[in-house]
Amino acid sequence: MRFLLLLTLVGTSVSCRSTTAQRRDVRNVELTDIKGYLEFVTRHREQDQHSKVGSGDLRFEETLLEESIKLETEGFVYHPNLLEFSLGALLGLEQGDFDELSDDRLRKSSEEGPVYEFDFRGQFLKKKNYPGSVFARRDRRVQPRAFQPSLETTTTSYGFTWQYVDEKTPINLHFNDTDIRLEPRGGNEPDGRQKNTTLRLDAAFNVSDHLSYAFLYERQEIEEQPFELDFKQDELTFTRQYRFGNLRQHRLESEINYFNQRGTFDVERGRWRELVRLQHTEDLRSWYRWEMSDRKQGSLSGVPPIEERSYNLTGTIEHRLYDSLITELLVFGHFQEFASGLDIDRAGAQISFDYRKKNRWGNLQATWNMRFTTEDREGADRPIEVLDERQIFSDPEPVVLTNTNINLGSIFMTAEDRITVYRIGRDFTALPVGDRLELRRIATGRLPDGATVLIDYNFLAAGSFVLDTYGHDVNLRQNFEWGLSPYYRLRYQKQVLQPRTATGAAAEDISAHIFGAEYRKGSILLSAEYEGHASTINPHEAVRLTADYTRRFKHGATGLLKGRWTDMHYTMPRRDTSFFTVEGRYRYPIRSGLIVEAGVIYRRERDSLSGNDEGFDSDLALEWYIRETEIRLTFEYGEFDDDFSDNKFSTLFLQVRRRF
Repeated sequence: MRFLLLLTLVGTSVSCRSTTAQRRDVRNVELTDIKGYLEFVTRHREQDQHSKVGSGDLRFEETLLEESIKLETEGFVYHPNLLEFSLGALLGLEQGDFDELSDDRLRKSSEEGPVYEFDFRGQFLKKKNYPGSVFARRDRRVQPRAFQPSLETTTTSYGFTWQYVDEKTPINLHFNDTDIRLEPRGGNEPDGRQKNTTLRLDAAFNVSDHLSYAFLYERQEIEEQPFELDFKQDELTFTRQYRFGNLRQHRLESEINYFNQRGTFDVERGRWRELVRLQHTEDLRSWYRWEMSDRKQGSLSGVPPIEERSYNLTGTIEHRLYDSLITELLVFGHFQEFASGLDIDRAGAQISFDYRKKNRWGNLQATWNMRFTTEDREGADRPIEVLDERQIFSDPEPVVLTNTNINLGSIFMTAEDRITVYRIGRDFTALPVGDRLELRRIATGRLPDGATVLIDYNFLAAGSFVLDTYGHDVNLRQNFEWGLSPYYRLRYQKQVLQPRTATGAAAEDISAHIFGAEYRKGSILLSAEYEGHASTINPHEAVRLTADYTRRFKHGATGLLKGRWTDMHYTMPRRDTSFFTVEGRYRYPIRSGLIVEAGVIYRRERDSLSGNDEGFDSDLALEWYIRETEIRLTFEYGEFDDDFSDNKFSTLFLQVRRRF
C-alpha cells in the first residue's frame, strides 16, 4: 500500500508540473496502454463423508462470492530507457458462508472483507551497463482441495535486481522479500505462513582468459507457521578457476565455503573443495575431486547435536571410442569422524560401459557396470538427523527412504515449497520392510500423484561392522524404426556382513530381472513390463501395463486417453496389490468463442494388507467469449470409497469477466 501511495503522490506531482512539461514538449510520465476488467466469481462446494469405523459423519458446505475491478497500464518515465514499467491493481469485495455438520453438531460461519492485489514491474537504465529492475506484487488464489475446504493463498513480494555488466568485473545484486499466507476456508485446520527474505551478492574478477575469481554472499531469513520455525542464514563462497595446458584444455577449480544458520535449528559448516579436470586427448579425459568438510549441526527433534569432520576423494577416467562406446572408471573414498566416537569409512570402485550402435533395424543401446564398495563402521551408536531428503511419489510404487534403522515418529514431510505439511496416516502410510522403510501415498490425502516432497527423519547409525557389496547392472534396448522397443534390465547385488550378528545393518542379496517392451506409433504409446525381484529382504513380482493415446480431431477438437494397470505380489511379508486407473479428456470448440471440455478419471486399488480404495472424479467446463465478455462455468463431481469412509463431493464454479 505504501508503494501505491507513493505512485499516487508522483502522479499528483506530474499533474502540477504539466504546464512546464508541455512547454518543453516532454512528459514526466507517459502511459502507453490502459485496460482492465470487471469480474464476478462464485463458487459453491459440498462434501458428504460417511464413516465406516464409527468415527462420525461429516458434511461440509461453502459458498464464496467475489466482485472486483482491475486496472492495468504500461508506460515509462521521461524515456523508456530511463524507467519502463507495467502496473496493475485489483480492488474488490469477498463474502463467504460456511456450514459444517460434524458429530450431529452444526457450525455456521461467514466472512466478509476487501480484496486487493497489485503488480508493479519496472526496468531502469536498460541500455546502460548498470541496468536494474524492481517489482512489487500481491497475488491471491483460492484453491479447491479434495475432501477439504478451499484454501486461500495470498503471496506478497517485493524486491530489486541490479547488475554491473563488465567483462572484467561483473556484479549482480538481488533482494527479495516474500510473505505467503495460507487460510483454510472453514474446518479446524490452522492458518499457515511463510516469510522468506533473501539478499544475494555475486561478483567475479576475470584476471585473464585463464584465471578468474568469484565471490558469493547470500543471506536468508525464514519464518514458518504454525511450526514455529525461525532461521537466519549466512553463506560465503569464494572460488578460483584456473585453466592451464597448451590449449587451456585443463581446469583447476578451488572453493572455500562457510555456512552459518542460527535459530530454531543451528548449523555451522566449513568446506574446502578442489576439483581438477584434465583433457588428455580428444577421446580421453579425467577429473579428480578432494573435499574436506567440518560441521556442527543442531536438531529439530531432540537428537543430540552432531559434530562431524569428513574427507572425500573421487577420481574418474572416461574414454570415448567414436560415438559408439564410452568407458568410465570411478574410484572413491569417504571418511567420516564424529565427536561422539563413531567413525564411518567407505571406499569403492565402479567400471561402466555405454554402447550405442545404429543397425539395419534401428538403434541398439547397451550399458553394463560392475561395482564394489566397502563400509567399515566402528564406535558408539549415534542417532543422526537427515534434512530435506528429496523423493517423488508415483502411484502405485512406494518411496523407500535412503537410510536404515529409521525412527518412524521422527518423519516430517513437506511439499517441495516447504509450505504444505503432509501427515502420516492422513496423506501417506509407512511400512517397515527389513531394515528399510516404505512410504505409500493415500489417495484421499493431500499428497498428489507425481509430487516431489522433502522428508526429514532420524536414523540410528548403530553397531561396529564391515559391509562389502558386489554388484553389476545390465541394460539392453533395441529401438526398431517401426516403433517397437523391447528391453531387458538386470540388477545383481551380493552383500557380505562381518560379523553376521551386527545390529546396525542387514545384508541384502538381489537378483532382479525386468523384461519389457514399448510401442510408439503416432499418438499411441503402449508399454508392458514384467519384473522378477529376488531378494533376501523384499522379494516380489510385478506386471505393469500402460496405454496413452492423444489425438487432434477436425475443427480443433482434442482428445486424451490414459490407462495404467499394475499387479504386484510380495512374499515377505505376504502381500498382494493391484492398481488400475483410466483417465479421459475431450475438448471441443463448438464454434468460435464457445468451447466445452469434459474429463473423467477412475481409480481402483486392491491391497491385501491395507484394504481397498475405489473412486472417480468427473468435471464439465464451458468457456464462452462474447466480444469483451468471458464466461467460465465448471461443475465437478466425485466419489471415493475406502476402508474408513464413503466420500461424495461436488463443486460449482462461475466466473464472469468484462474487459474494457
